[in-house]
Amino acid sequence: MMTTLITCCFGICMAVYMACGILLWTKRKEVQDRSRLYLSIFGIVVSISYLARIATMTNNQELKPYMELLPPFSVIGGLLAITLFLIYPIEVMRPRWLNGWRLLLLFSPIVFIAAPALFGLRFQPLMSMSDLWEHIAEPDVVLRLLGVVTLTFISLLLLVIPYNWRMSSADYHWVRRTTLMAQMISVLYFGLILTNLAVFQILHSLWCAFVIAYFTYNELQVRLVPVGVPESLGDGGDLSVVENKDLWQQVSYLMDIKEYWRNPDTTVASVSQTLGTNRIYVARCIKEHTGMTFNDYMNSKRVDFMANLLRQNPTQNQKQLFFAAGFRSYPTAHRNFVKFKGCSPTEYVGKFS
Repeated sequence: MMTTLITCCFGICMAVYMACGILLWTKRKEVQDRSRLYLSIFGIVVSISYLARIATMTNNQELKPYMELLPPFSVIGGLLAITLFLIYPIEVMRPRWLNGWRLLLLFSPIVFIAAPALFGLRFQPLMSMSDLWEHIAEPDVVLRLLGVVTLTFISLLLLVIPYNWRMSSADYHWVRRTTLMAQMISVLYFGLILTNLAVFQILHSLWCAFVIAYFTYNELQVRLVPVGVPESLGDGGDLSVVENKDLWQQVSYLMDIKEYWRNPDTTVASVSQTLGTNRIYVARCIKEHTGMTFNDYMNSKRVDFMANLLRQNPTQNQKQLFFAAGFRSYPTAHRNFVKFKGCSPTEYVGKFS
């Protein structure tokens, strides 16, 4: 019964992966980077692996996919899958950065773990935790455990990769959310290969299917493609021109002259750090002079910027304009435009056509 349930779960996940992969492949040329290409390859490769597992289980009715601990195929396959997945967010963060030696370096752990098997290393089947502890010092078991540890560190890679917000669709919240999703994949993966519980097979497969469906939707409906933002805007700046002024004049300098709101990672903490003061003082100062919270003040600046350019040129690309204003999500940009202008960008343009 459980094997049948797992087979059905694999079939659903295979369909989700294949559908997302094909859809992204057909839309890959709509963006200048290779993000959709990489995510489509990930989806298609994983769907093929699910197809192979379903075929194996169908042809061998006695096979139970949840009976062995640390199966070599699952360790190497899991490492390959998480690496293929992480190429997508890296491409979003650093477009066309993964070339040549960087790609080789990213895949090197897989080569290191898989190479001994190609040269004849035999893997001891581990059917229980007692088997694992009995053989834990043997090279093949150590190698598999090393693969599991490596997967943990790879899933944290996004947190240490620097990115330029002017040329990236990512912001801090997106990076953190993606990392948490990858960590959840890792946690369920550990449960999958370190226990013989079938429930981890189902939970891991369904979560991974949700992740690719989520990022496919995000890629096609939410993400804003990068456009050029002047280097002189969004951060930095010489505060000596206002060092003897009050806090509101300093805040106004950062927002009106340096346009800090263009940076999607700007927070009340980063502004207060730049000004060398307390975040509470900055938030209170903005509230006293505008009647708005810090986030509303930032978003109102972005919306005013968009509205001004739409009045000047109603035919320009709205998504590119949203990106230039500091938004990294189309629904967020649209929602804030309606909030502060009382109508959608398209309706706003209609007033000046």
